[in-house]
Amino acid sequence: MLVIDLDALRPEHVLRILELTDTFGIHREAVIIPLATQEAGSIEILPDGHLRIACPNNIAFEEWLNDLRARLETMDLSKVARH
Repeated sequence: MLVIDLDALRPEHVLRILELTDTFGIHREAVIIPLATQEAGSIEILPDGHLRIACPNNIAFEEWLNDLRARLETMDLSKVARH
């Protein structure tokens, strides 16, 4: 199990997040993933249509990724670029 317990994401974390956003048809260039983790993490649609996903540093990655999927399912992603 991958645990985000670092100050920065590893490439495999970023790839898993992008694979998840791919399932929503979101263009990878529309996704911003800061490499530095945050205590609580966050997800937001920026005014320019980018989807910014900041990972928390205190939760198991798989658990957070499942929560991210659930949160994306409830968001209006119509302003985010699709492929």
